[in-house]
Amino acid sequence: MPPKQAKADSRATTLLLKKHKTTILLSLQPHEPLTAVKEKLLEAFKSRNMTEVNGEPVPSDPTLIEFGVPVDRSDLEKGWNLLQSDGAKGTAGKKASSGTILAAGLASGHLVAFRFRQARDVPASDDVDGDIELNDPGWDVVTPSFDDEEE
Repeated sequence: MPPKQAKADSRATTLLLKKHKTTILLSLQPHEPLTAVKEKLLEAFKSRNMTEVNGEPVPSDPTLIEFGVPVDRSDLEKGWNLLQSDGAKGTAGKKASSGTILAAGLASGHLVAFRFRQARDVPASDDVDGDIELNDPGWDVVTPSFDDEEE
C-alpha cells in the first residue's frame, strides 16, 4: 500500500510579517493562537541563521515579539496599531478574544508588522493600559515604492 500523501489545506492563512525591509511569509491555520505565530516566526529566523533585523537582535523569547495591524490596509503610511493576543483590547479596538489568527480578524495575505521589545519594556502587570501607549516605540516598517529614486 503506498504511503499517504499530505494534502494541502485550503483553509491555510498566509500572513506577511514585516519589519523594516524584511518580510517573512508564514502559512498558518486560522485556529492557531497568535503565541504560536510568534514561535514560528522565531523558528523562521533560526532556520535562516538570522540573529538581527535592521541591527536589532532577534529575541529568543517569543513573548518579546509584538504584532501590529495597519490603521488602513489601503494606505500603510497611516501607521500601525498594536494587536493584542491576550484578549485585551488593543489600540486598534479589535478584540482577539481567543487569541487566534481568525479571532484577530487576520485573513490570508494580510500584512502584519512585528517588533521586538526589550525585557524591560514589557509591562509587569496586565492592568496597565494607558501607559503602554506613552512608551510606544513605533513600528519600523518600510513600504516599497514604485517611484523613481531621485539622483
